[in-house]
Amino acid sequence: ACDNTEIYQEGLRIPPIKLVEEGVMNDAVWRILNKNVRVPQMVQGDVLAQMSALRQGERDVLQLLDQYGIEDIKSYMTDIIDYTERLTRSEIDALPDGTWDFTDYVDDDGIKPDPIAIKVKVTIQGDEMIVDFTGTSPQAKGSINPNLPFTKSAVYAVFKNLTNPDITANAGFFRPFKVIAPARCYVNPQHPAPVAARGLGGFRIAHTVFGAMAKALPDRVPAAWGGGEVAISFGGYYPDGKAFVFVEFNNDGPRGGGPYNDGADGAAAPITNQANTPIESIEANQPLLVTRYGFVPDTEGAGEYRGGLGIVREFQLLHEEATLQIRSDRGKFLPWGVQGGSPGSRNYNILNPETDNEVLPAKFLRTLSKGDVYRQIQAGAGGYGDPLKRAPQAVLEDLVQEKASLEHIRSAYGVVVDMDTMSVDIAATEELRSRMAAERNPLELEPQVVRAPTSSDKNS
Repeated sequence: ACDNTEIYQEGLRIPPIKLVEEGVMNDAVWRILNKNVRVPQMVQGDVLAQMSALRQGERDVLQLLDQYGIEDIKSYMTDIIDYTERLTRSEIDALPDGTWDFTDYVDDDGIKPDPIAIKVKVTIQGDEMIVDFTGTSPQAKGSINPNLPFTKSAVYAVFKNLTNPDITANAGFFRPFKVIAPARCYVNPQHPAPVAARGLGGFRIAHTVFGAMAKALPDRVPAAWGGGEVAISFGGYYPDGKAFVFVEFNNDGPRGGGPYNDGADGAAAPITNQANTPIESIEANQPLLVTRYGFVPDTEGAGEYRGGLGIVREFQLLHEEATLQIRSDRGKFLPWGVQGGSPGSRNYNILNPETDNEVLPAKFLRTLSKGDVYRQIQAGAGGYGDPLKRAPQAVLEDLVQEKASLEHIRSAYGVVVDMDTMSVDIAATEELRSRMAAERNPLELEPQVVRAPTSSDKNS
């Protein structure tokens, strides 16, 4: 819940404690877990699955110990971690030395309307890297604070994307990085700060570090991905008292345009491995009907290599009543473009779009009635490079696939299409692009966070 203001409101906190000891289940802890969740059978299944995975891992480790002995295994583990550190330092040493900064924003914390600035300064010195978040906004009142371990993991994830993917992910990879995050700032909140919805902030940290590295490595770092970090939660009770809960982290794309390719439509963000729930599963297990699911035309950040399209997903409530809770972002500050690419489109939450068409805030808790429709429109991703340099045939292909409208390709890319022959009018396109280039202001090559216009929200 984004509207929690301290960690005690976020549920029961259980300190590290053994659920199983010497093969015997701690029944008291098991019963505490079951009594504090609405769908205990699902949670119980999740925990049992994790325990099964751990038992399999235990069998594999014991087999290695039988084969090699504990001292040799400890030596091998140390060598692997040290080897990973050497490889990582070699990768960093190959990067240019220097300092680059960037600021990205979270729209708000769901309680106060003020934006939250995440500021970073990345310094590369030989084979080491300092990532400094000094100047970042104070910790938020709402529960979207990312804790310090999440902040560090987001930093590591960014550089895992920028280094040799064959390097093993272990503690050796972390050693060359120093993360500075002042206490009580947004990326290092202190107790009792609420942190339950920390995923949003963690992903924005990655956006911010990528933004700094886009300045350091302009030919390697793509534009910002879109999506808006949306978490959707429907919950309620059937007449017999049984609870239903549907939670979905709807951040399956799109990707930002890159140095060599368009951003993928509908792909998971670079630092995540998430997918949304299949429609058949939703409708079979929840009192929900998915009435729309697809790409939204004209939502990409224009560029020589465009950003991916935003996705629309629409839910109709079939039950008498349910609570809808949304954690989302990118309604105010757009996914940035790079090297002259345009920013992506904004995120929207809309209630009953065919009747009331009420544009809802980015973070809210709302009671819905039977028949209500919630529409989620993801933010489109940023573009890479000058849109007027985009291959006209690539623009035409987007038009043919209904990913872009005729008006959009003309205004964003300066491409003129003969609709009778469905072909690019080369002469008219060259003339239009020449005129557009002469009239516009010079494009900014470094990534810029742009605030979204809000005057036409109601009619969007």
